[in-house]
Amino acid sequence: MNENKLLEFPSAVVALFAKEPRLGHVKTRLQPQLGAEGALALHDALIRYVFGNLEQADLCPVELWVAGSPQSPQQHHELFLSICNNESIHDQKGADLGARMHHAANAVLTRAECVVLIGADCPSVDASYLREALTLLQSGVPVVIGPAEDGGYVLLGLREAPEYLFDAMPWGTDSVLKVTRQRLRQHNAHHVELAPRWDVDRPEDLQRLTALSPPFMV
Repeated sequence: MNENKLLEFPSAVVALFAKEPRLGHVKTRLQPQLGAEGALALHDALIRYVFGNLEQADLCPVELWVAGSPQSPQQHHELFLSICNNESIHDQKGADLGARMHHAANAVLTRAECVVLIGADCPSVDASYLREALTLLQSGVPVVIGPAEDGGYVLLGLREAPEYLFDAMPWGTDSVLKVTRQRLRQHNAHHVELAPRWDVDRPEDLQRLTALSPPFMV
């Protein structure tokens, strides 16, 4: 990113979650259709596409939060280094997805007013969608959720990071959004939901990639 560019939301940070590109270990639900190499190519292309769209929007700083091999912490894959400054690449830490998200959110919030967590498999999250979330957060809304059509969420915006949003959640199921809503109600926590969007997890999601703008290329 050009550091001389003026950002609309300089006090916010996007934390883009991405897995280390490892053959046979990414997009496993799509491997029966694409094969291990095809799934890896899709994984790489999604990271490039989503990171590029969000960074080029010039809304706020975008960081990569990477789930890497435990044998090589902080030795980042060349894919990440080709799209992001090394200083903006961080290692995820935690025993499960919730712990890793919680750690990243807390880390960012020590130096920013708000954080937006987004998965690299969410190409439907474009600049206008991110701007909507950031505008709400800047206005003081404590939690902004971008629901996913499959029952999770594609975006989570926070001004603080309460543990109840991350601990013992049914990650990887269609109950994540439902449980998140229940916990927010239990804690009388105000939140705003955006329009639902989609991510790339199932074979039927692949066809939607052809309609993206800018074009999606593997």
